[in-house]
Amino acid sequence: MVKIRLAATLVLTLHLGILLWVAWGLPIGPAEAKNYFTGHDLVSTLMHLGKELFPEADFLNFRLPFLFLHLINLYLFYLLSSELLKEEKSVIISVLIYLFLPGIVSSAVLASSTGLILALYQLFLILWLKKRRFVAMLLLPLFLLIDRSCVILYFALALYALIRKEKVLAGWAALLFVTALWQYGFSVQGKPKNYFADTIGLYAAIFSPFLFLYFFYAMYRILLKGEKSIIWFISFTVLVVSLLLSIRQKIPIQDFAPYVVVAVPLMVGLFLQTFRVRLPQFRRRYLYMAVLVLGVLLLNTTVLLFHKPFFLLMKDPEKHFASPFYFPYWCAEALKRAGIEKIDAGNSEFAYQLRYYGIAPGGNLVLSDRPGRESKKVSIRYRNRELKSCYVSKINSYGN
Repeated sequence: MVKIRLAATLVLTLHLGILLWVAWGLPIGPAEAKNYFTGHDLVSTLMHLGKELFPEADFLNFRLPFLFLHLINLYLFYLLSSELLKEEKSVIISVLIYLFLPGIVSSAVLASSTGLILALYQLFLILWLKKRRFVAMLLLPLFLLIDRSCVILYFALALYALIRKEKVLAGWAALLFVTALWQYGFSVQGKPKNYFADTIGLYAAIFSPFLFLYFFYAMYRILLKGEKSIIWFISFTVLVVSLLLSIRQKIPIQDFAPYVVVAVPLMVGLFLQTFRVRLPQFRRRYLYMAVLVLGVLLLNTTVLLFHKPFFLLMKDPEKHFASPFYFPYWCAEALKRAGIEKIDAGNSEFAYQLRYYGIAPGGNLVLSDRPGRESKKVSIRYRNRELKSCYVSKINSYGN
């Protein structure tokens, strides 16, 4: 057991070191930039706090509060896993899988509300499982201060309480659900369109494909003949609601995923239970399955973390998942080299990203993807490879 703890500590240290390196080198994203300049929520406040405390730390400064939140979430997840799993070895396996989930890795290095939701939700679950339910219920209104994702949480909690005949929780969750609907709304408008496959793909990206398949199986297996704890009920309800809604419309996956991934210990517990009841000679296929699932998980996370070289390998670099982060930064560097410090890039997230890099909005120049009369070409390059071209024109000559 000592060796397992040592190995887990080394993996955790390496994990945190790599996250610091990634956060330091990853340019500000579209949603991050827009929230930095226009947001008034907790995420924006934390971004500005990090920027003020560590002004020289490049892109790491505004992400440091969220990396710290990630550390808190790791500890909370360890406590939660300890409540749900009997053996320390099982707890360590659960935490290590959580460490490598692509969705968790992304939430650690990006400035978003996901870390706040995970911290508050896990704390609520730990208190509830420890029978400190009054204190747990006092935490619930705090979700209203974060974002609209609280709507689905309150709905799942109210449904759980009704089925379990928890009258106090049912009334409290229902009241909070109505309050959240009044504050944030819940849109089901627009022309119906099926995004079911897209939503499955997003969950597969958050978990990794094979791991999500087993996770879905574990949730279904518990539905048939397992203990339906509060964590299972909320995760399963949120997962099902998100899939049902996606049949009609595109859903914001970030509003649902935090409440789903926290059920990883249930999946680990089911697998280990299934593995242990088998005779040694019948365990081999389960070992092969675990190696395959965890191998693909590790591969996905490695590609996510060490993604930059793929800009040189891809035929169309604009299709790289990280292009919205890097292209505005490389474009800003090219504009600065051309002596341009002010340009009209439209009222878009791209413009906010340029603004973060010191390219102010306005002036008599306009930036476009297509050339205008007497336009000047600006090449977005990485390691001497031209990835994309933009064009700078005077406003009165653009499009002529």
